Amino acid sequence: MERLNNFSSFIDKNFKISIAFFALGLVLGIIYSINLLGFSLNSETLNPVNIRAIHISLMLYGFIPLMLSYLPFLLINKEVGFHKEGLRYLNLYTICWYIFLVFMVISLLLGKNRGLAFYDFAYELNFLLALSGVFYIIALYKFIRLYKILPLWIKVCLSVVIIAPIALLVLMNPIIGQVESTVTGPHGDNTLGMSLALLPIYYLIIKLLNQGEFKARWNILWILPTLFYFGTVFYRIFFEPLTYDQEWFAQYLTLLYIPLLYRWYKDSNIQNLAKKALLISILAFLFVDIEGNIIFIPAIRWIFHRNDLIVAHAHMAMGISVFFMVISMFINQIKELQKSIYINSYLFALIGIFVVLSISGFTEAGFLNIPTQNLWILRTIFGCFSFIFISAFIKINLNTKDYSKLELYNIIGILSDGFGGIFLILFASFIYPLFGFSFTGVYEYVVFTFVSMTGIIHYMALKNPSSQIILSNLTVIIRVFASSVFFALYASGKLGFEALLISLFDLIVVFVYLIYFYQKEIVCKD
Repeated sequence: MERLNNFSSFIDKNFKISIAFFALGLVLGIIYSINLLGFSLNSETLNPVNIRAIHISLMLYGFIPLMLSYLPFLLINKEVGFHKEGLRYLNLYTICWYIFLVFMVISLLLGKNRGLAFYDFAYELNFLLALSGVFYIIALYKFIRLYKILPLWIKVCLSVVIIAPIALLVLMNPIIGQVESTVTGPHGDNTLGMSLALLPIYYLIIKLLNQGEFKARWNILWILPTLFYFGTVFYRIFFEPLTYDQEWFAQYLTLLYIPLLYRWYKDSNIQNLAKKALLISILAFLFVDIEGNIIFIPAIRWIFHRNDLIVAHAHMAMGISVFFMVISMFINQIKELQKSIYINSYLFALIGIFVVLSISGFTEAGFLNIPTQNLWILRTIFGCFSFIFISAFIKINLNTKDYSKLELYNIIGILSDGFGGIFLILFASFIYPLFGFSFTGVYEYVVFTFVSMTGIIHYMALKNPSSQIILSNLTVIIRVFASSVFFALYASGKLGFEALLISLFDLIVVFVYLIYFYQKEIVCKD
């Protein structure tokens, strides 16, 4: 039971950490929607192009894929338990993924994007994902050693994850990969590949949730599209681009997934709450599949391709289909997911966004005449409503206990440095000119990052009472040196009056700590 609790704690902790990235993506999507309504600041970082890139990238590479990657481990834990050493490597994999997300967000925030629809971040960051994949392989290898006889799905899964890091670096490569080569074309084989990738996930989720042994039937319906997908990828890489008709044929093979998923769902024996979430996911997936095949007809595609109807299509695919995959996976383990109000709120909001964007798409195509402004107001409202779902995971401590003076010092540090640093990263390029300060947009971001890190030290001090004095003293030492450097830069004329203000602020905080906290703590300790 103790080992199970350790694994459950790992899942619960990282589900809630990773959903914070999902919440950030939602917030940035709302901000982008507000920008489209004409409300924006002249901020170097918080501009519509950067915000849109981060929003889409977090939706695609944040919470959802990380949680889906836990699926084999959840299933192994169900069948044979978990491996303690394997869990350590799974944790390293997760941390490496978080590092990738931080690099991705910051680089996009500072304007480094590729201008692509779904692969906007710098190619070099794929090496971080590949490294995380190495930890993932080690973790999976250690987990599967618990089996006396390896099931077929384990062998297939292990083969895929071994190939994945190399395939990632090849397929995402800007020269020989599939990214740029599918931007302007109909990319039917690309759609087939993305749809195909979801099928084994559906199979494993059903196997995870099923009460008793699940036996998949009608497998020819996924084997045939698989052969054609790999055939089109190799043909594109080694010979020449596919014609529209060739991609069209590959696209229409996805219709075989409709009867296949129907058969799997009907054969499953899953508890009602999880089965409802899985049904929502499958219905959304099949809707996108059918709609996508209709839009792929040339006479229709040239009207709707890359307008808001396609964006709505993507929201249905990612926001409902894939997201509710994750919900069905974890609904029996994360207690907050068992509150229908949150799930229904998110579903209602995403359907609202889908409908609004679909209407906007028909308006852009000339079939309707509705003011775009009104549609984007509704889009923003539904976006705000989607954030209600996250409230299930936001734990606000309303305890009115009396904080010690040292705790209050660290709370002030969190607010001033932690949130202040983030605020400056987002708005400094807009605020500095208002006060007549120069802003180069280079070294300042390094300074703001260090300021934020000081706030994190304050947070660690607040959360770890046993180390609170040491960590608080560390923040003082940092402030002394930072204050002295900023004063030196001001005195030498290398920085302006803003450097003196920063120096004075840190120096004042230092003396407040020394007068009211430091000596008191030493005396109490003695």
